[in-house]
Amino acid sequence: MAQRGRKSAASVAVAAQLGPVLAENRLRASPHLSDAEQMVWARLVNDNPASAFTETHRDMMDLYCQHVVTAQVLDDEIKAFDREWLRDDDGLKRYDRLLAMREREVRSASSLATRLRITRQATADPKTVGRAHSAMGRSRKPWEVVDAE
Repeated sequence: MAQRGRKSAASVAVAAQLGPVLAENRLRASPHLSDAEQMVWARLVNDNPASAFTETHRDMMDLYCQHVVTAQVLDDEIKAFDREWLRDDDGLKRYDRLLAMREREVRSASSLATRLRITRQATADPKTVGRAHSAMGRSRKPWEVVDAE
């Protein structure tokens, strides 16, 4: 539990010696990751406290970044897929295969995100989220709205 009252001069001096958390203190991306995967890594590491990830998380984080980028590549392929190709059985099979591959990648990334505790559910306190939701202005129900005629 945190100490109440004023901070002692000794504790302030220790905090000043430690200094701010620098980028060097954050876990660096593995050198074998592609540029796109390193961008996902940087986004992941910068969205969390510096102490959130240690060397033991590296393998799962590498896989997470790879799955996210692969899912994005597959999504681009699906978006670029010509709808005319669906008239042919081979085109339909290829489209189905692309959708299945993307789903596998997204499921894998989601599973790794859960294990790394980076999902919204893992990072938000349920009580705080509930309070924020109840503090939002409540709109009127459709049957309570009076037409201005």
